[in-house]
Amino acid sequence: MKLLVVSQYYHPEPFRITDICEELVKRGHAVDVLTSLPNIPGGRFYEGYGWFKKGEKQHNGVGIERVRVIRRGKGGAVRLVLNCASFAVNSLFHIGKLSKNGYDAVFTFNNSPITKLIPANRFAKKNKIPNIVFLLDIWPQSMLFLLGIKDTGKRGFIKKAAYRFCRNLYNKANLILISSKGFTAKLREMGVNVRTSYFPNYAEEFKSADDAAAKELVLPEESFIVGFFGNVGKAQALERTVEISKKMGKKLHWLIVGDGGSLQMLKDTAAENSVINSYTFTGRVAPEEVNGYIKRCDAVFLPLEDHEVLNLTVPAKLQTYMYASKPVIAFLNGAGAEVVSEAECGVTARAGDVEDLYRAITEIMSVDEERLLKMGENGRKYCEENFSREKLIDKLIDEIEYEIERKTAK
Repeated sequence: MKLLVVSQYYHPEPFRITDICEELVKRGHAVDVLTSLPNIPGGRFYEGYGWFKKGEKQHNGVGIERVRVIRRGKGGAVRLVLNCASFAVNSLFHIGKLSKNGYDAVFTFNNSPITKLIPANRFAKKNKIPNIVFLLDIWPQSMLFLLGIKDTGKRGFIKKAAYRFCRNLYNKANLILISSKGFTAKLREMGVNVRTSYFPNYAEEFKSADDAAAKELVLPEESFIVGFFGNVGKAQALERTVEISKKMGKKLHWLIVGDGGSLQMLKDTAAENSVINSYTFTGRVAPEEVNGYIKRCDAVFLPLEDHEVLNLTVPAKLQTYMYASKPVIAFLNGAGAEVVSEAECGVTARAGDVEDLYRAITEIMSVDEERLLKMGENGRKYCEENFSREKLIDKLIDEIEYEIERKTAK
């Protein structure tokens, strides 16, 4: 089959959609991606890219169609809106050109923002093909959280308009693949009646390992090393770890591998509390280097703020942690914590409760090495049984082909 993938983010940005597309190509399918100029997470265009430099037209067999966007910059609200809107609007001007390629279906990688559904739905309608949506963040709930707006009580005009806008976009899809089981109930509450199917994030296999940089990294030998990997944003609230560092002293050391809008806040908070030496920051690293850094850790950290929509989510990095056979410190509520408990692959603490996090870290630091290894083994086993990459890609292909057949039969 021939697919048009709509995703605002793609290689060289660190998102799983790249791996999905490349695996589909390896299995004999033709895949093109409609995406933006890469500028995440730093907010600046990557080297070699710009409004008049769109980079390579193909990567590992996947065709790439770049859309000019206003870069995200430092992540202020205005720049975020302009970045999202510019992708949604400018993508519409590519529909005519791409419509000549004879695609069988659209596959939309729908993390935040929801606005990428505007060009995806328009393209699917124009070409009379199905749009299959992989839903990772449910809107407008996720948007309201990011804006600090409580989604409780009577909904005013703005909230009603946001719900109506998102409901209409979702209802124009043919199938919504939900990354968390709780999403279906939320969609139904909104009035979304499209067929849904459970499609969790799979355990992404590590790229060919490059451990050189990780091996050279100097970490305190006397400390218990806890690693965090990925986006350092509002939802992760990593500044809460500062209170733990004040209590633990040199017994605990944090390895922060990643970047994001809240990274500087974490550094400033740690410095103000005289615990900056309890942290090592590497910045963003290449995918093939990640496993090398994970190996340097005694445990890995999975934080997420307490919010109704976040509690429905199983963060994609959990599967990465579990596949790496490392014990997990889960500082979150809901679906993610349930997986860690069910798999017996670590310890859990209530989201936002620093005292409970201190208890959990103290607990995991007190167990012997054999028990830590067992936790890691449990995570790997659970991951292979429930989040198999091969099985989930098989399911993705089956679901897309089914929707193509349904659309053709009408």
